[in-house]
Amino acid sequence: MENNRQLSLQTEQNQLKLKQDLDNIEQRLNKSRSISQEEYAELKYDIQTIKEDFRRVQGSIEEIHHRLEAYSQDRKEIEKSLERLDHAISKNYEKVIKLEKYMGFEPSAPGELEKKTISPEESKKDGEQKLYDFAKKLFDDGDKENARIQFGNFINKYPDSDNADNARFWIADSYYSEKWFEKAILEYQKVLEDYPNSNKLAAARLKQGYAFAELGEKANARLILKELLKKHPDSNEAKYAQKKLESLK
Repeated sequence: MENNRQLSLQTEQNQLKLKQDLDNIEQRLNKSRSISQEEYAELKYDIQTIKEDFRRVQGSIEEIHHRLEAYSQDRKEIEKSLERLDHAISKNYEKVIKLEKYMGFEPSAPGELEKKTISPEESKKDGEQKLYDFAKKLFDDGDKENARIQFGNFINKYPDSDNADNARFWIADSYYSEKWFEKAILEYQKVLEDYPNSNKLAAARLKQGYAFAELGEKANARLILKELLKKHPDSNEAKYAQKKLESLK
């Protein structure tokens, strides 16, 4: 029963934080009639995060309800607290829907919270994939700057994700596509050093070699490309590396 009280208190605190986050977003929107693409992307990410947090809070409430089935002592007290939380969540979730419509986002389905309860693990995984997909879409659409911001957010929030190495690689590639070769080289190096088991190692070395070549540093380019041939001899990248080496003679 004490565990239930603690969980209920923690859930109530989480709900208060979500309300503050929503109020902050509304204040940001009220201060400016127009927003930049970067601010738009950040707001969309913030709203998506708040929606996921709502689902986690709702999951906590369902957990408490389940636990209460086995207890009778002080049950009414905790149930009153849960009713208040349910009411607050529904009210604030309506604000999220209004914000989504105002920003032109795709609104959530009505009754979404009631229809499905997502475990914290599932919610985290779902949020992780959505953030990665959002950043990759920005990249594919040519919005390299905002893609870098979102990939950076992804790495900071999910450093142990299976896609963390891919996110770092796309950050490097965004610099390469903008011909900022010095930054690209540094970011490709982070892929090589921070993710030794990544499937992007050969690609990172290849693009790093290309970047050195674009800067006129043929010696460094040859060094990197030869290392690629040595460590990834059977990769597709090795074929391109061999052709590039021949052009650097």
